Amino acid sequence: MKHIYTSFFVVAFLLLSAKAYSQVTVSSSDSITCTNLCTTLTAHVIGDTPIVPDVHPDDQWATLVIPIGFTFTFYGNNYTKCLMGDNGNITFDTTLAGAYDPYSIDGPLASGTLTAPDPGHLDNTIDGPWCDIYLPDGGDVTYSTDGIEPFRKFVATWCHCQMYTSGICDSQWITTQIIIYETTNIVETHISHKTICTSWNGGYAEVGVKNSAGTASTVAPGRDYPTDWTGIDEAWRFTPATGGSSYTVASIPYAPVPYTASSIYWYNAATGAYLGTGPTLTVCPTVTTTYKAGALGCADTSFGYYTVNVEAAFIAGIASSTNPSHCGACDGIIVLNGFTPGTIDTINYSFGGAPQPTVIATASTGGTITLTGLCAGAYTNIIAKQANCVSAPLTTTLVNPSISISGLTPSPVSICGASDGSIVLSGLYPDQSFTFNFTLNGIAQPPVTGVSTSAGTFTLSGLTVGVYANIIASFGACTTPAAGPTTVGGPPPPTIFMTAFTSPTQCGYCDGSITIHYIGPYESDTVFYRLNGVAQPSFLNIALPDGTVFIPGLCAGDYDSFTVKVGPCPSVVVGEAFLTNPTILDSFKYENHFGCKGDTVMFTNRSSASGPLYYIWNFGDSVTDTSTNPMHIYAQGVYTITLTADDHVCDTTFTLTDSLIHPLHAGFVDTPFIYCQNSPVTLTNTTAVLPGGPLTYEWLFGDGSTDTATNTVHVYPKTGVYNVQLVATNFVPCNDTSSVKVYIDSSSAISLKVTDSVLCRSSSVTFTGTYSNIGNVGITWNFGDGDSITNLNPVTHSFEGTGTYTVTATARYRKCADTSVSKQLAIYPGPSIYLGPDTSICIGSEAITLADVQNAPNKDATWAWNTGQTTSSITVVEPGYYAATVDINGCYATDTVWVTNDCYVNIPNVFTPNGDGLNDYFYPLQYLAKGLISFKMDIYNRWGQLLFEGTALDGRGWDGKFNGVDQLEGVYVYVMDAVFKDGQKQHHRGNVTLLR
Repeated sequence: MKHIYTSFFVVAFLLLSAKAYSQVTVSSSDSITCTNLCTTLTAHVIGDTPIVPDVHPDDQWATLVIPIGFTFTFYGNNYTKCLMGDNGNITFDTTLAGAYDPYSIDGPLASGTLTAPDPGHLDNTIDGPWCDIYLPDGGDVTYSTDGIEPFRKFVATWCHCQMYTSGICDSQWITTQIIIYETTNIVETHISHKTICTSWNGGYAEVGVKNSAGTASTVAPGRDYPTDWTGIDEAWRFTPATGGSSYTVASIPYAPVPYTASSIYWYNAATGAYLGTGPTLTVCPTVTTTYKAGALGCADTSFGYYTVNVEAAFIAGIASSTNPSHCGACDGIIVLNGFTPGTIDTINYSFGGAPQPTVIATASTGGTITLTGLCAGAYTNIIAKQANCVSAPLTTTLVNPSISISGLTPSPVSICGASDGSIVLSGLYPDQSFTFNFTLNGIAQPPVTGVSTSAGTFTLSGLTVGVYANIIASFGACTTPAAGPTTVGGPPPPTIFMTAFTSPTQCGYCDGSITIHYIGPYESDTVFYRLNGVAQPSFLNIALPDGTVFIPGLCAGDYDSFTVKVGPCPSVVVGEAFLTNPTILDSFKYENHFGCKGDTVMFTNRSSASGPLYYIWNFGDSVTDTSTNPMHIYAQGVYTITLTADDHVCDTTFTLTDSLIHPLHAGFVDTPFIYCQNSPVTLTNTTAVLPGGPLTYEWLFGDGSTDTATNTVHVYPKTGVYNVQLVATNFVPCNDTSSVKVYIDSSSAISLKVTDSVLCRSSSVTFTGTYSNIGNVGITWNFGDGDSITNLNPVTHSFEGTGTYTVTATARYRKCADTSVSKQLAIYPGPSIYLGPDTSICIGSEAITLADVQNAPNKDATWAWNTGQTTSSITVVEPGYYAATVDINGCYATDTVWVTNDCYVNIPNVFTPNGDGLNDYFYPLQYLAKGLISFKMDIYNRWGQLLFEGTALDGRGWDGKFNGVDQLEGVYVYVMDAVFKDGQKQHHRGNVTLLR
């Protein structure tokens, strides 16, 4: 018994995995959980439909070449054909057809020293195994091509074949199978039964492959000369290396191809209990159970196995978690619960998105498992597996305790310019190594590394005067938030005051000054300051004998941020100076004059100064002017007018706002905009009334009518589209117009036209409705037979019943009433016609009659044949296509009959007896003749010599030979006499061309 074992397991779902080269596999299409234990098993058979090759009885390659069915690459060469040998082997050298297949083995397959009459005949072969088989004593040899492109396989089988024993070992026999695979080009041998009889041929047999030159081969271990071996249910796979120049061999499970036509038999693999027959089996085991499906092959049954493992379901959860003790520590904990106490379970999880090593642990008595040594971060896809059941994924996050610099205590430098200041940092982890980064006056400084005190402090020392910020302490992968800024100061500078300042004497002059005190007499100093917020170039200065600094040549502006630097130490000057220019008086007034196209504004300039002034007017609408008292025209709106007066050095501005808003926007409401004719149309005025006086109105209805009321109602007696206008006029006077289109719809009568007056059942008729399209929103057809359709005109319909039907068309309108029209139609039944089945005739024999028997008695029926005849029947004497159409009350039906030739013989003019299985014989019978009851054919060469004669109706004919010798290519003469079943006789004489 042969076993192809494919094991599958059910855990929390069904896992499928099929072996690439197994012949019977079992799968399940159902999703199975730990608690849902029912599944449908399906057996898949890759089977064999055997064909018997032309194999000779003993020690010979087959006479006929076998098509493989696909391209197979063997040692780098592509083949589509092969030969099967008597002695358990295949060759791709098709020139050996009918040649000797050696049996004597006296050396290894790879040696090339075999003493058989033609050892080269073992080159380019697959041997599985090669041994001396004697078919006359029993056994079957078959082949087939199975599967679907591009994964087909060619199967060669030697089934229960007798070994040659010369009467010594009559009980020895062999069953074996060679399989070659498309695309992968893999070779397999599956040996069911191979025994030893050392009394003949040494009992030798060889399993392997060999290239066409005899220079490369691969043999299964222990399966070569001179080893004597026995094989029961063993198999070997030969896999080509890249490029195909060599093969590797490996032992594989025995899995021969069963018969395609075999039924599937299901069993309990453990008890052997028979469970059923068929391609599928539904099972609901309560304990782990293995099932097997069997398919019959050559004296064997091939099995596929499927195991359903039944486990109890469980749900895992997170009982608790503990964060790391401090930032950077990896001593966090996650406690999982829901396990069965004492079970050994598997935990998988990811940290920061990366899978971590699997944890295998024993559940506590409380059903928990503790994950320890955990760092801060996100823990995802925490999946617990208890036996074969898997929990749903869990997620949790551990966080680091916060770390920060809680305090900054600066100490100043001892003297100006010294580098002995410091900052004490508080709140750090005690006795830990830290790296500190910080900036001085905005510039990053070199990092400082040191160990914190037991109190969690660290002192940054050797600091100069300045502002220290972005102070960050790093501890391993943990960093504190930035601390600061804090300032390391110096000794207090001497107090310096601004004692006096003088503004410029005229606008645009730079003759102002500032006096600063107190500086040491005659000290050299550098002065820094800002003008109007912008730092000015510093300058060197020598203090006066009284310790003052005098700064002359200053323009008007805001002077501040004075600093006097003596050596490296700066002193801030107390005070700020505002130097001002003499003022210019700037003002104006305006007067409005309203209009329809624009409003005119007159401006009066009131500016004054000690000298001449120049003006720039900005009217607020992107227009400017330089005159003293300008005039400007505005569109309606609110404008900010600016006057700038200057003396080419100083300037000043004056601004006023003018509102020029008196809009006129006519408008009205017409709801809805679509009406039916002679219906009242209500028009409501929505024009805004603004201060400045009343408005007057005029309505223009678009049909020649007018009205002056504020709101109005109008009736349109005619259909159409009307442009309604409202003209509003104000106090200026100005006017504005609003308009809207009003649609006046009309309903109308509807009429109905039909394309045909005679209507047959199932024939199509077209209906057309004629109606007004003004305001129309569609049409609805009701055909009186239960069918209806909308918004299609014309419309085509066919009636499946007979009788009188009322067809109604309804035109629908958006405002006006719908209108309808109806018409009654009479539907006649359609006729049927049957001339009988297709038939045949022998030309020249008795005629046959084709007739419409069904309608012949009907006096209203008329006929039209494709032969031109008009009777209910016609007489036929020749093969051909015949058609008749019957007309009853204008309704038609047609039937056709093929009359074929039943007595003929067709003679080919060429044949190719080259042994390729195509056109190898000359004989005008089988598919080339019909109706023959006797036949005689003679073949002559050009000299009149009779080469062949035959009278058999089922023979193959002439094979191109005379006395077993192939005849030359050329033209030959045939003489034929044929007698047909109707008694007719034919005599034929002609030429046939022989090609190879």
